[in-house]
Amino acid sequence: MRLELATFQVDRITLGPGTRYSNGELRVDPEEVRGLIVDGVYFSDVRLHLAHPGESVRIIHVLDVMEPRHKVSGPGCVFPGILGPPVQVGEGRTHRLGGMAVVSVGGAVAGETYYWREAIIDMSGPGAPYSPFSQTANLVVEFIPGEPGPDVPAEDLEMLNSLRGSKYSQDWNVAVRRAQCKLADYLAQAVGDLTPSREEVYQLGPVDTGLPKVMYAAEVLGEFLYGAQPGWQPTLLHPNELMDGVLFRPFNTPAAIRYATYFFQNHPVVDQMYRRHGKDLDFMGVLLYPCGNDRLEEKERNTSYASKLLQMLGVQGVVITWIGGGHPGMDPMLLFRKCEALGIKATLLNPEMARTPDDTGFVFFVPEADAIVSTGNYEKEVSLPSVDRVIGGDSLLVSGLDASRDITVGIIQILGSTHTFGAARLMGVQY
Repeated sequence: MRLELATFQVDRITLGPGTRYSNGELRVDPEEVRGLIVDGVYFSDVRLHLAHPGESVRIIHVLDVMEPRHKVSGPGCVFPGILGPPVQVGEGRTHRLGGMAVVSVGGAVAGETYYWREAIIDMSGPGAPYSPFSQTANLVVEFIPGEPGPDVPAEDLEMLNSLRGSKYSQDWNVAVRRAQCKLADYLAQAVGDLTPSREEVYQLGPVDTGLPKVMYAAEVLGEFLYGAQPGWQPTLLHPNELMDGVLFRPFNTPAAIRYATYFFQNHPVVDQMYRRHGKDLDFMGVLLYPCGNDRLEEKERNTSYASKLLQMLGVQGVVITWIGGGHPGMDPMLLFRKCEALGIKATLLNPEMARTPDDTGFVFFVPEADAIVSTGNYEKEVSLPSVDRVIGGDSLLVSGLDASRDITVGIIQILGSTHTFGAARLMGVQY
C-alpha cells in the first residue's frame, strides 16, 4: 500500500464569505458550514469560533479534535464507513491541512454523564504546554443541542451508567463526530489543485531481512472502525489506514488520555516507526487489541489471541499502548507477559495516575514489564490564570467554576496532557 500525503500548511484561519485557501490562510464561511452539518435533530445550530496559538483564550467542553483531510485519489474516501462506503483505504493520495485542527465543543445533553466530560485547551499561559492543541490554529465548532423530539422514548434519556450516560447522549456524541468528519473533509477540499507545502510517501516496502520485525499494538474500547464497532477479536491494520481516518472514538473519556481522532490521523508511534523502517527496524504494521470488559476471562482471551497473531507474523518486538484508566490497565500487562513468554520483546507506553509519591501509578503489574515509558502523571494539578475569552461555555461542568477566572484543575482535564500515544510533552523521570 502506497499513500501520498500532501500537506497544505495553515498558519491562520479567518471567517468570511466563501470558504477558500490561499498562502497559508484558510477562510471559512459560517453559512456554508451550517448548511453542511446542522441536522435539525441532534443539534439546532452551530457557532464558529477561532483560537490561535498565543491568544488569551480558553476552550472548554471539548469533545473531539480532527485534522481536515480529503482523499484525492485511490479507493474510498477519508472517514470510510462514515462519509462513504467502508472500502479499504490507505492508498492513493490524500490532502491534509497541516497546522490546524477542527475542535468540537458542546454542553452536556439529556442523561449525559459529567464524570469524564470536561476537556480544556488553553492557548497561552502555563496551561498551554500541556495540550498539543495549543499549538494548532483551531476552528472551534460549538454544537448547540436540539431538544429531544417526542419520538425519543423516555428510557433513552435516562443515564445508563456514570461512564457512557444515556442512549440519547451516546447517539448525540456520535452525531457530532459524524458532522465533524464531514466538515473536516469539506475544508480540505478548499485547496483544490494548488501546490502543497510538502509531500510525503508512506509505504512499507521490503527491507534488510536482518532487521528486527516490530509491530505496534494499541488497546481499543468501543471505537468505530470503518463505521462500525468490531467484536472482541484483535484486528490487523496497515498504518496508512489510520491516516485516512478509519478509526474514531464516539464517546468521551478523561481528557488527558482521550483518543481524539487527530491522534489517530497523526499517530506519534506510527510516525516514529515509519521513520525508522528500513533503518533499524522492520515495521510490520498495527494490531488493535480490544479491552476486555470487567471479566478476567475476556482479557485472557483477547490478549492470548493478540499474542498468537504476533507470533504467527514472526514479530520480534512490540510497542504496546493502552487507553488508560482503571481495569483497562490489566490488558496491556497481560499482553506484555504473554509476548515475553513467546520471545517477543515488549515495551509499554504508560500514563501514570499516582496521587502520592509512594503510589506506583499501576492498577496491575507483572514482573515481565521491564521496559516502560511514562507519558506523565495526570493526577497532578496546575493553576491556570484568567483569560480574555472562553469558548464552549461559561463554567466548568463538574466544579461550576467560572472558566474565565483563575482556576486550579487536575491535568486530567487538559486535553492530551498525558496521552497514551506519546503525543504530549510530559514524562516520568526517576531520580
